[in-house]
Amino acid sequence: MTTTIRNVRTSSGGVTTTEAVDVEFDEHISTVRPAGTVAPAGGPVVDGTGQFLVPGLIDTHVHLGSPAALSSAVRAGVTTMVDLGTHPDSLVDEQRRAPGAPGLLSAGSAASAPGSTQIARMGFPDASGVSSAADAERYLDWRAANGSDLVKIIIEDPDATDVPALVVATITALVDGARSRGLRTVAHVVTAASFVRGLDAGVDILTHAPLDRPLPDATVRRMAAQGTIASPTLVMMRAMARARLGDRADAAFENAVESVRRMHTAGVPVVAGTDANETPFAPVRHGEALHEEMLLLRDTGMTNGAVLTAATDGAAAAFGLHDRGRVEVGLRADLLLTTGDPLVDPAVLAQPGAVWVGGTLIS
Repeated sequence: MTTTIRNVRTSSGGVTTTEAVDVEFDEHISTVRPAGTVAPAGGPVVDGTGQFLVPGLIDTHVHLGSPAALSSAVRAGVTTMVDLGTHPDSLVDEQRRAPGAPGLLSAGSAASAPGSTQIARMGFPDASGVSSAADAERYLDWRAANGSDLVKIIIEDPDATDVPALVVATITALVDGARSRGLRTVAHVVTAASFVRGLDAGVDILTHAPLDRPLPDATVRRMAAQGTIASPTLVMMRAMARARLGDRADAAFENAVESVRRMHTAGVPVVAGTDANETPFAPVRHGEALHEEMLLLRDTGMTNGAVLTAATDGAAAAFGLHDRGRVEVGLRADLLLTTGDPLVDPAVLAQPGAVWVGGTLIS
């Protein structure tokens, strides 16, 4: 069934249309034309006068939990989620099939060193422990057989923790093996030194931002030169600092903020992610946290346009999702209807008037 939105302005790809348009879509967008030139196709007709049609938002770092969490995320306008560590694989499959679910990419069980925190304390299966570069192929075969869309790697800093850490040779084998299978890699990095280990191994996307110190300029320049993408999860770094560091929390969080400021200034692509989860240690609420993240990114000096890009077409490009992220004919109808222009104030996205996922009205 085709939906028609009449007389609406679009805000997409860093540009808000000056004149209103009519937009038609079912699962994909079929028409974007000047207002008044589209005859409704017989399905629902929405009056978009005075409103803005925006691409659905993409959270590039979540951990799946309850169905209620996914529902909350979609109602908040998150139409695609990148799961970076959920087990068992059956849970991912179950949530993909749920009515009204967002689009889901999943890494399933992240690769870590045997005996890691993920395995010893968080319940990840022993099979996710990678003992050596030679063992990387066994792990990657397991992930591919279970339908993983990408590979998540836990990179620990041996000088900052007693937790078992993957050596760079093993990380490199995981990256090379994933690339040979057409899979992107995302690495957990929470210190400045762990960023360097990720760069040495050639990881595609580094997630989190360091609390120990701002990223050195040399590291940031190297990220830009290698085309490395950053998903800083500032909302999670703030939660971690507050949970662990007491009166040092504000200074530590400023290290993360400064790192994002340096990355963006140097031309490193920055995408929006939250590390949303339902754990008791540092819970981050699905959906609403992405809106917080976007405002925190703005506080680093990113423009409103760059912030919207970080959560829409920039995030889509980072993960090879070329079928979404803009209001454009032929792309998925993952859409939000808002009362204000997000290029003027991204906060208007927090309470969308309507959300469509693949053309299906959710709220």
